[in-house]
Amino acid sequence: MNIRKVAEMAGVSVATISRVLNHPEQVLPETRDHVLAVMKEQNYTPNWFARGLNLGTTKTVALLVPEIESETQQRIISGIETVARNKGYAVFFCNTHGNAQIEEESLHMCENRRVDGIALVSTNLAKERVLQTRESGIPCVHVGKNRDSGCDTLCYIDFEEGAYRLTRHLLSFGYRSIGLVRNLAERNMSAQMEAGFANAIRESQQEIETRLYACEASVQSGYLFAQQLMQQDVLPQALITAGDGQALGVLKAAQDANISVPQKLALASMTDSPVCGLVNPPITALELPASKLGMAAGRLLFDSIENKELELGVPQEMVLQPKLKIRRSCGNEKYIYELFD
Repeated sequence: MNIRKVAEMAGVSVATISRVLNHPEQVLPETRDHVLAVMKEQNYTPNWFARGLNLGTTKTVALLVPEIESETQQRIISGIETVARNKGYAVFFCNTHGNAQIEEESLHMCENRRVDGIALVSTNLAKERVLQTRESGIPCVHVGKNRDSGCDTLCYIDFEEGAYRLTRHLLSFGYRSIGLVRNLAERNMSAQMEAGFANAIRESQQEIETRLYACEASVQSGYLFAQQLMQQDVLPQALITAGDGQALGVLKAAQDANISVPQKLALASMTDSPVCGLVNPPITALELPASKLGMAAGRLLFDSIENKELELGVPQEMVLQPKLKIRRSCGNEKYIYELFD
């Protein structure tokens, strides 16, 4: 069954069928209802991809993410998908596992499918490769602070400010040896964390022993990492982890080793989750506006898709700020901070 056969069976022209599909408001109600009834009777489904090519749009956008298992990135996905759905677009989700080769393959697939736009989350792609995609006419938005991504439009959370505030919070309790646990799969986030951490230490004008670590963003990795520090007897007074998974692993390792938190080890995380507020002690963390970040990125992407001729030709950045959630894992004893958590 194709559009010509539907037109023949309905006793109308192919142009009328096209108007029913694309501009139903231009067709008399009785004619529209008759055509739709014939389509339903014959189980006719329009070839939306071919139709999109004729109209110069496929009504699809792509989202390339490095860690689809991450709660933060799931919320980013949800935000972008919400905007796309409201615009009548479908979304391709590509989980790249932070692997540059998989990213390249996913980008090539998106180009072949002629998506209308692409959102790249913390991409490892070369700047020249992204520029090639943009030059082909596909708008791109980068989610994450990476001005060398090849995208003129950036949308990101200010992790530098977040790390600065977490470090200042720990310093206020008098800790003099503080470790920063990075996630090397998130290189841009790690760079921002280090900058904010260093700024807070420098501004304190105190003798603070600082240590930089790295491990994967999972509970198991955090657990094994903490165990290794304990076995080497090099555990600092306080730790800031890149993610809540790492923090939960560290907390479990400390409890198994009878190391009390925060009396012997203060603990804070750059990302929050519902579990952080339920464990004992609850973990101080940054509440990230990840869903808003996804929605902002989606809106910026659709601005580019729908108004290509209005592009300013200069870099555009949207920065969102995290919120410090003070709990008891760093030594806080003021209930007021947790009252509205």
